[in-house]
Amino acid sequence: MGRETERPARSNDPGSRVVQPHQVYGDTLPAADLCLVSCVKTKLRERAPGKELYVSNWFCKARAVIEAAGWPWYILSAKYGLVDPDAVIEPYEKTLNAKSEQIEWSRKVMGALDSRLVDVDSVVIFAGEKYRKFLEPALRKRGIAVHVPMKGLKSGEQLARLIEWMDRSVNVPRAPEERIADTVRFYELLACLERRMGGVRTLAACDGHMDWPRRGVYFFFEEEEERSVSGSGPRVVRIGTHALTAASRTSLWNRLSQHRGSARTGAGNHRGSIFRLIIGAALARRGNCPLPPTWGIGRDPGAAARKLDMDRASVRSGEADLERRVSAYIGRMPFLWLNVDDGPGPDSQRGLIERHAIALLSHARTPAADVPSSRWLGTFSDWERVRTSGLWNNNHVEENYDASFLDAMERLVGT
Repeated sequence: MGRETERPARSNDPGSRVVQPHQVYGDTLPAADLCLVSCVKTKLRERAPGKELYVSNWFCKARAVIEAAGWPWYILSAKYGLVDPDAVIEPYEKTLNAKSEQIEWSRKVMGALDSRLVDVDSVVIFAGEKYRKFLEPALRKRGIAVHVPMKGLKSGEQLARLIEWMDRSVNVPRAPEERIADTVRFYELLACLERRMGGVRTLAACDGHMDWPRRGVYFFFEEEEERSVSGSGPRVVRIGTHALTAASRTSLWNRLSQHRGSARTGAGNHRGSIFRLIIGAALARRGNCPLPPTWGIGRDPGAAARKLDMDRASVRSGEADLERRVSAYIGRMPFLWLNVDDGPGPDSQRGLIERHAIALLSHARTPAADVPSSRWLGTFSDWERVRTSGLWNNNHVEENYDASFLDAMERLVGT
């Protein structure tokens, strides 16, 4: 489907807009002069611009759709009323439950909107009924057409619709020069993080007694892998986080120690770390050692033994040498971590940073700024996405990225 040749202006001044319809797969986003999107429960723990304070998956995708459509937009906050996306606000916990609250809140929002509705003929609202119930009739009373494109959809259906809009009409690859600039900025942020940490670390030199943040995102380098276009220095080859389910209690060090294995013996458990699993297979394929027939089989050595009609001790002994080689390889890889102490769950800011950073650096779908060398161990991987992406990652390597994740990184690094 063709894209519009003239993109709408991205301004919160309604007078500067260019209004056009945006045809998307499966539905049509209406032409609009203004968009209102509700706040969400998942927020940062410190003050931030409204567009960055709310970090749920739903809100981030709604923001991406809105900004790509070119609509001027505002946030409907249960506490603050109408919020400009760039206005810095404090986090809060508030909902609009009582009818009287909803009525008073709608009056407050309409008062704030009054001067912003000049020449506005249509408004799109991404919000639930609590926010719309009295706001919609007030807008229509002004002669404004109100569109609620996700009305009647359950939360999961709304998320699917947003993803559909992003994939079909919004989430287009960045131009090569933009991607290079974004990659340069990404490494500048990591350089700042490295200075604040006092240098990179290696897992071989780390233990659980260090002052680890509870949660975070980690970035592994390989010194033999040099950046080619974005600057000089080692290339990031693995990005990860943890606690991406609401029930998870995994800490940053818990996850890193699973990758490291035993500091004393070098033993490890590749079934508990996909990082270890794929590096082990690549080491074997390169010829360092044979790949045990039990590698990657079952959820534990006992399950592998039962499936292959072996005893558990034989499974463990057969894998021991390769596990030690994996521990040595990962243990010497330099890495950094970024403290992102938000709650567990799929909507965490950690997950968003991980996802978009992987997509930025991946060579799998579109050319990345820095490509893997011909001698990189990952070229021996039996995982196609590892070979094509240039990363020890399997998820998110074929996605496009939203460059706004760099703004979140910058705030967290504290440049």
